[in-house]
Amino acid sequence: MLLKKKEEKVSLNIKISKDMDLRLKRARMAAREQDLMFNVSKEVELFLEKKLKKVEKSLSLNDEIKENLNELNPLSKHWQT
Repeated sequence: MLLKKKEEKVSLNIKISKDMDLRLKRARMAAREQDLMFNVSKEVELFLEKKLKKVEKSLSLNDEIKENLNELNPLSKHWQT
């Protein structure tokens, strides 16, 4: 078994249509019936990560983000590439 460090997560509230909510519930239920897992949070996070990288690049925010991380945690600069 591989051990993974626990990530600290925060909640993101979004509004979706009732139809999409029902479809997501059906997809999760069908996945469970097949002993599978459909993790909506993970899928949304992956999507947002791609979009955010594009926005950060277009706004030249990458350097600013690195500086903020260094200010928050001086050890973080040792982990950045």
